[in-house]
Amino acid sequence: MAAPATPVKKRGRGPIRLIVVLAVLVLIVGGLLFSLNLAASAATSVGATLTVLVPTVSVQRAGGSYATATSGTIVEPGDSVKTDSKGRGQIRFPDGTTTRLASSSEITVTNAHFSKDGKVHDISIQAKIGRTLSTVQHLAGGATFQVVGNTTTASVRGTKFEVVVNADGSIVIKLFDGKLDVDGKNHVVLTAPPGEQVTVDPQGNVGSPGPITPDPNDPFAGDLAAEQLVQVGTTPGTEEDFTGPPLHNGQQQQYTYSFAGGSDIKAALAYPGSLMELRIEAPDTHVYSSRGPSPIVITIPDPPPGIYKLKVIGISGLDPNGEVPYLSVAALEPCVTANIDQNGAVRRSFTGPDLASTVTVSGLSNLQINIVGDSIGGAVLQGSANYNGAALTGTLLLYAHGGKLAIVPLAATAFGLSVPAQQAAQQISSALGEDPSNISVGFHIDRLFTCSGVLMIDGRTGA
Repeated sequence: MAAPATPVKKRGRGPIRLIVVLAVLVLIVGGLLFSLNLAASAATSVGATLTVLVPTVSVQRAGGSYATATSGTIVEPGDSVKTDSKGRGQIRFPDGTTTRLASSSEITVTNAHFSKDGKVHDISIQAKIGRTLSTVQHLAGGATFQVVGNTTTASVRGTKFEVVVNADGSIVIKLFDGKLDVDGKNHVVLTAPPGEQVTVDPQGNVGSPGPITPDPNDPFAGDLAAEQLVQVGTTPGTEEDFTGPPLHNGQQQQYTYSFAGGSDIKAALAYPGSLMELRIEAPDTHVYSSRGPSPIVITIPDPPPGIYKLKVIGISGLDPNGEVPYLSVAALEPCVTANIDQNGAVRRSFTGPDLASTVTVSGLSNLQINIVGDSIGGAVLQGSANYNGAALTGTLLLYAHGGKLAIVPLAATAFGLSVPAQQAAQQISSALGEDPSNISVGFHIDRLFTCSGVLMIDGRTGA
């Protein structure tokens, strides 16, 4: 649920605000400069942001060879991603839709388009081998998200599903929430809750749906448990997930979470068995800790702002080969305008009128900037204005990757006619003086999302 509005420090004119406003202005006013006889595309191709959860994860550009990749790498349509025998990775699309790869897995992003209104138009992923878990955000009417494996296509009507492509070509599909169309030589529909799975043979024959069978080798079981726990009572978009290599008795892993203020921080740790401890050190040095059984949940009420250190500690009884922990952290944040820098944590948040109020341009009138809908990942901004009598509109997509900001133009109109918004990227680049897909904003961006009509940007200094 969205956090209730609470008073925070009123923001001033920060660089990131000017970057966003300038991009909107270039998009809508730049529409006058484009040749109106060019056809505007119905949808814009976008990339996904890679997170390396456990090394090694590699990316193959279309037509190239695989190379070791780092978190923040943009995976474009046509690119492939694979993990080695220990690696785990995730790709995240600008709306917050994710596909996570277990070890020894390989996928190709075949298509990823966003429509003019900023919603997903179509995403298609080819699962070549291994295991993936996809969490799909709400799809508007006509939008599609598909995972294709061997002779089978899984088309989403719901949110969470897992695809396992075995070496012999058979496929196991598990649906945890929503509905899923499975198409091979025949058609089957899976529904959840309580959840169903189906097996497809190498020839594409889809079996009968049945209940999800517990699988002790499924690396995503803990992921789902931890995520579901922290999503209750926190602000959508604030969640960050962490995992690492197998942990042994006496070993520990440390992660950090930036928090610039709000009502609660909630963390959940899940792991296969044995005994582990979750320890959280607040910026005021207060320590919160709890240990097994899995999952472990810690809620910190009214926590101070700053950078939180979270330690996962292997206590006893861990498998000789180690066990992989999975940690989810989220917070209850106020969805209001703010400009906060405290103890290394940063928050910049704006409403549409906040952004529009900074603009004074000769000949420009009736400027409006709207932040469209709620999104756990990325933000859609729509701008409109009159410029010397011409009615102008434009739509931008913002998202974070690798601590930086990406701006993607989706649509523009001038004189009521659509213009090819992709051409605006060059104008935006010239105006900003840097690549609009890789903008430094003066701090490291951890999360960018929208709630209650507010663009929320959380991050940290010195990262």
